[in-house]
Amino acid sequence: MTTICKADYYYGALLSALVNGGLAPALFEKDNDSRQIYTVTTNKDSYIIYTKYHTTPSGSEDFTWSFTFSDNEIQEIINVHENHSDKTLIFAFICGQKQVSDNNQIIAIVRCDEFVACVDVNKQQSRGKQRLSVKVIKGSPRFRIYGSKRADLLDGKDNTIPIERNRLREL
Repeated sequence: MTTICKADYYYGALLSALVNGGLAPALFEKDNDSRQIYTVTTNKDSYIIYTKYHTTPSGSEDFTWSFTFSDNEIQEIINVHENHSDKTLIFAFICGQKQVSDNNQIIAIVRCDEFVACVDVNKQQSRGKQRLSVKVIKGSPRFRIYGSKRADLLDGKDNTIPIERNRLREL
């Protein structure tokens, strides 16, 4: 008998969104429940999608999900990027909440250059675990991302990278 893990629900949400968009994803690699890697080919490009989920946002009105990356995960991302240069590496951050409703679950699609702008993959500017945060501002048409390499505020001004909410449809 197959056991269904909590992770299956969150990764299933991404797979459902991809399939409903007319795509046929394939599981590329699964070592553990902390992340999954998929390949997808569209009429625009071939992608490797590095996927993580988080179910505990901070904030009460504007929610922020923080995704941490171990040294092994950072090395894995570097290896996937280098060994599959024929495909575009993107990230899908599944931002959920323990109390599921139609409005509190999102998928943020982050391009590799945006990821590298937020996460110090070479650990030259930051110490400790690397982190990327996805912030949802109520009523805003865009998510905001920042991380261990890029502060959300710089000199009192917004330093986040705005990303469109509908990027999944753009693949």
